Amino acid sequence: MSDNINVGIIGTGRLGYHHASNVLRSKGANLAAVSDAAKESLDRATKNFDVKGYSSYKDLITAPEVEALVIATPTQTHYEILKEAIKSGKPIFCEKPITYTLEEAEKIVEAVKKTNAYLQVGFMRRFDPGHTAAKDMIVDGKCGKPIYIHDCQRDPNGPPKEYVPQSGGLFVDMGIHDLDVARWLMGSEIVEVYAQGAVLKHEYLKELHDVDDGQILLKFESGALGMIEISRNANDVYDTRTEIIGLTKSVFVGQNQLTPYTVIGGQQIIVDMANWCLGRFKDAYELEMQAFINAVQEGRPSPVTAYDGMVGLKLALAATHSYRTSSAVKLTY
Repeated sequence: MSDNINVGIIGTGRLGYHHASNVLRSKGANLAAVSDAAKESLDRATKNFDVKGYSSYKDLITAPEVEALVIATPTQTHYEILKEAIKSGKPIFCEKPITYTLEEAEKIVEAVKKTNAYLQVGFMRRFDPGHTAAKDMIVDGKCGKPIYIHDCQRDPNGPPKEYVPQSGGLFVDMGIHDLDVARWLMGSEIVEVYAQGAVLKHEYLKELHDVDDGQILLKFESGALGMIEISRNANDVYDTRTEIIGLTKSVFVGQNQLTPYTVIGGQQIIVDMANWCLGRFKDAYELEMQAFINAVQEGRPSPVTAYDGMVGLKLALAATHSYRTSSAVKLTY
């Protein structure tokens, strides 16, 4: 492998394009090629990044100039692409959810174990400076034992109608991030979930069998409790906050969302906020890609493993089942 890792991007839609930009910003990496089945998206990426383009992801995976892979295609395509990527022996970064079904995710975990493949899953909040500072405080014992977590994630608007059928639903599409960050920050597996949801604003979601607001109650193996709120209804802002209560101290993340200023005057208090996740977590997306490059260069294990991706999906699907059946779901590992 060269001093700079030559990275290929599979999927050049919104997030794939963003990852390609972050590869160019990363130290120790080159953007070698991109792939997309959609000609318009592929042409835009090859022109703007001045790199080789492949209409077939299989051709990119086997391309000799590509040494590491980033998968940012729709979730339902991940399984087939991951099977080919793992066979190639090249290090892989894959967006969440790792696959569309738990059975597929378990097979990917086994394939990674069998081949000793490098696979990093895109749970970017683990690299957000606020979340990592909170994690460090908890690990260092500065908060005492964590006993409760409250997490909320609120999108600015409802999703495009055509996106919903491939999203996996609210609890998978959005809730998977919150469930992952909860088990990561608390340092304990989630052993029971109870979820409820409703369509409170976007009526078109009813015919698509999805909801725009949900709540998930959590029980942890450690005995701790938690609650997650997920919503599509934050009215043109992106609102993500996490609170961890410890026995001795508490740590809150995200109360100041984007830039650290507040405007006071005219009988108003205005706090600057992001209007989308790519703004709120700009640093996190860049840092997770740099972590991928660094770990591959230095031969270190993945900081967010295939197992993490599988457990995140397992929890999100359990929450979906809980909502649909109005019953608590117990989980074993």
